[in-house]
Amino acid sequence: MTDEELINEIKSGSQAAIEILIRRYYNEVYGFIYRRTQQQTLSYDLTQEVFVKMSKSISSFEGKSKFRSWLITIALNQVRDYMRTKKKDFINIESEWLEQTLTDTKDNVTYLYEKKEEAQEIRDALAQLPDFQSEAIILKYFHGYKYKEIAEITNSTESTVKSRIFQGLKKLSKIFRRENNEGRSKSGRI
Repeated sequence: MTDEELINEIKSGSQAAIEILIRRYYNEVYGFIYRRTQQQTLSYDLTQEVFVKMSKSISSFEGKSKFRSWLITIALNQVRDYMRTKKKDFINIESEWLEQTLTDTKDNVTYLYEKKEEAQEIRDALAQLPDFQSEAIILKYFHGYKYKEIAEITNSTESTVKSRIFQGLKKLSKIFRRENNEGRSKSGRI
């Protein structure tokens, strides 16, 4: 069934259709929230809140945008609200990810550590950007949204989204160049 068909079923009172939509989009919503918060437990909690809000407000969904975009807009607003109200408590918990990864797999620990380090560098760099730039970059490159969809989700224009992504990528490039130069000078290569 398509999203539209499921939404019509939900509007007719079908609980099963809600469950199908949740299963269809749970990983994407969770992944988006996790990339913004970098906290596993918090991401699960916020994801649950997103789907509660979706269930309560789905009857008002008019289909002017794709359901997927509408749902990610709810997730984006949920993260923004949380960060605004809990900014002082917002702590990056890196060891939680590493512990979970090591528990879940028997792969080479060195490889996992390198991948974790690489992912952390990207998260740290994204955290240095203004929220509006990092959100646009995450939606574009981690979730594959088109500029038009990102504009709908963030309530801005396509040209604004393109500008945010362009400027954000320029800043990320500078951040990575600066970090590479600092790494070389610390190791005595310059």
